[in-house]
Amino acid sequence: MPYSRSLLILYICLSSLLTFAQVQQVHGVVRDATTGERLPFVSITVNNGETGTTTNLEGEYLLRHRKPIHSLRFSYVGYAAQTVYPDSVQQLNVRLQPAAAQLQEVVIRGTGQNPAHRIIRVATQHRERHRLQQLPAYTYRTYNKFILTATDVGEKVLRDTLSLSPRDSAYLRMQSLLQKQHLFLLESITDYAFMQPNLTKETILATRVSGLQQPSFGVVAAEARDFSVYDDLPVFFGKHYLSPLSPGSTRKYDFVLQETLVQGTDTVFVISFKPEQGKNFEGLKGLLYINSDGWAVQNVLAQSAGNDDKRDIRLQQQYERVGSSKVWFPTELDVELRIPQVSLNGHQPYAHMRTYLTNINLNPALRKNEFGVVALAQKPDANRQPDSFFQGYRPDSLTHLEQQTYQRLDSVGRAQKLDRTIRVLEYLMSKELPLGAVSLDLNRLLRFSEFEGIRLGLGADTNDRFSERFKVGGYWGYGFKDEEPKYGADASFILYKPLELQLSATFFKDILETGGRRLPSGQSYGVLGNLRRALLPDMDYTSHKSISLKGRVLRYLQAYTELRQETRQPTLLAPEREPLPQFNLTEAVLTLRYAPGEKFMQQFNRLMPMSQQEYPVVWLQFTRSFDGFLDGEYSYHKYDVRLEKSLRHRTFGETSILVAGGWVAGQAPLVTRFNGHGSYNPDYKVYTGEGFETMRPYEFFSDKYGALFLSQNLGKRLLNTRFFAPDIVVVTNAGIGKLHNPLPAELAEQSQSMRKGFLESGLMLNNIISSPFSGIGVGAFYRYGPYALPSAKDNLRIKLTASLLF
Repeated sequence: MPYSRSLLILYICLSSLLTFAQVQQVHGVVRDATTGERLPFVSITVNNGETGTTTNLEGEYLLRHRKPIHSLRFSYVGYAAQTVYPDSVQQLNVRLQPAAAQLQEVVIRGTGQNPAHRIIRVATQHRERHRLQQLPAYTYRTYNKFILTATDVGEKVLRDTLSLSPRDSAYLRMQSLLQKQHLFLLESITDYAFMQPNLTKETILATRVSGLQQPSFGVVAAEARDFSVYDDLPVFFGKHYLSPLSPGSTRKYDFVLQETLVQGTDTVFVISFKPEQGKNFEGLKGLLYINSDGWAVQNVLAQSAGNDDKRDIRLQQQYERVGSSKVWFPTELDVELRIPQVSLNGHQPYAHMRTYLTNINLNPALRKNEFGVVALAQKPDANRQPDSFFQGYRPDSLTHLEQQTYQRLDSVGRAQKLDRTIRVLEYLMSKELPLGAVSLDLNRLLRFSEFEGIRLGLGADTNDRFSERFKVGGYWGYGFKDEEPKYGADASFILYKPLELQLSATFFKDILETGGRRLPSGQSYGVLGNLRRALLPDMDYTSHKSISLKGRVLRYLQAYTELRQETRQPTLLAPEREPLPQFNLTEAVLTLRYAPGEKFMQQFNRLMPMSQQEYPVVWLQFTRSFDGFLDGEYSYHKYDVRLEKSLRHRTFGETSILVAGGWVAGQAPLVTRFNGHGSYNPDYKVYTGEGFETMRPYEFFSDKYGALFLSQNLGKRLLNTRFFAPDIVVVTNAGIGKLHNPLPAELAEQSQSMRKGFLESGLMLNNIISSPFSGIGVGAFYRYGPYALPSAKDNLRIKLTASLLF
């Protein structure tokens, strides 16, 4: 019996030792066997499915298992699966061989249903619970690293290094440089806060830019970080794409269940997606890792699926469960951007951005008054933070190449005085050129219009080096066609910065549009909207004096008040070589602009809009003219209203709506009534972006009017071939007006009221010729209805279009 007990104890001890000797923890890195590139989201299965995990964005993995680990299976879409037997090692690095075969075909079960479709539909049904916008509030801290470098495109073959051409020498110099450093490196650390319904605030705590000692900007992957497959139409670097998790996506996307991975009690389904052949829409392609725990997205790999896209952008996101409620939250982001058309001495530049989210708090103590319209700002001492502050948030130390980038570019920056150059570039972005405490206004240097011809001028304003609260400036210009000088001066003082409260005084002798709209704040009609002014054949010579007060009443409500005295002399009402008539006006103006959800960022020492406005923007303006006050000769009331709204649909694209209207009551001269807002000039066949494209500028005048400008951007949904893939935009404009007071005799033959209703429609093919940054197209517009011209060909107008793509 004692002998048997001893054998039993010895057996138990040996068994325990053998069990303990088995590997229960393995970690390592998975790479591409050909390029050495680290592979994210590689599926790793333990012992034929007992448990598993995936690699992170750095290709790293860590496996812990309560049972002995006998085998590890590494699988990744596009690579040959590999099974490894770890034996007793705890670190196991693996290199996967790219597979020659393409993605597997859809496997149809006995039910005849694609198994991936069931998973996608369930994930789509659960997507609302996983939207971060559903959380009451949250905060987190980010570490961001942005690298600009270049890779050898492999097109250069140097056969004779003894007789190199200048091009070959440039190639070798670039190759040598890239072996020592990157082209550019930037790091930043930010704090981000969100609160319902849509309040956001991000503060750049620290920033470091290679080559600069005092950077005024920090990299923030805001748009990429906001990308979410849970949105119907997520924004992906300026373009809206249909999400693979949008309703009805199984009718548009080709989904393939590539892998099923067990992770403890959960199952992860690896599903590839790409637009179905023959389906024409702005789509993505990539991989979704869907976890059975809540049917949430655990990992995303996505890139544009369009053959026409001039930019190669790839995004990878990783989600983890955080907080006591185990909310799926993005924790890592990786973005790569390449522009294949751009070459740098035989090398293709590309940008790489990596973001890590830490200190995630799902129950922060936030108050609404902590948020404002400036949603992104930089702390004054952000550029003076020590390296130890960055090291506390870097997931790993800087590589030798990254350290060399800072050292080499910092020394070059000091020698070349790059900080001063950046200051100049910042002012150039706002079209100013600093010369000490004064900045030249580059907008004033050169202009061209139908009325003035070539206009040369000079303008200058004081800048922040003179004063951060007080500003004074002036300008002078001369039009060579009308042979008249123009000049003006202004001064402004910031009374209260938090409310943007500013008092201004202005004087000028310049030109204004006869019967034009005058909304003083937020007047932006797109990239080419200002071209309409250049097409006007007649203007008012105007002497203007005013004092104004503007500020922000509420978070999204701005107010502008002005008292002005003007003398207007319209050329439209004067026969050739006859004296111009004169109208003396004294007006008090109140303008309100309401833009809910509008956000700005403070970067490059200037305030810039963060994104396209999603909510309606409304302008309301009331003007009161006084007879007998400050030489005013007219008494009337004038009302202006304007509304802008953009709508996006996952099938029909983007709809842009602009509604405008106005009413003048009382004794009002022609210069203060409303012209038809036409933008057709037979000498300039260019699409201006707003106005009636087939109407002459002063063809109609109204005391009351209403107008609708409607455009539907279908993108490439109707026409998308390898060689011809324009963006199709359908336009319809309508207007109606009444004129109670008769027109002056000088305009009786060329102008009329718009009481019967003006109608036009058009079709634009944008970006027929395009680059990664811009595009040129063509549009055709047709005039019809009560004011159609007798000849059909005179109703048709062909115009060029231009746009920015990036």
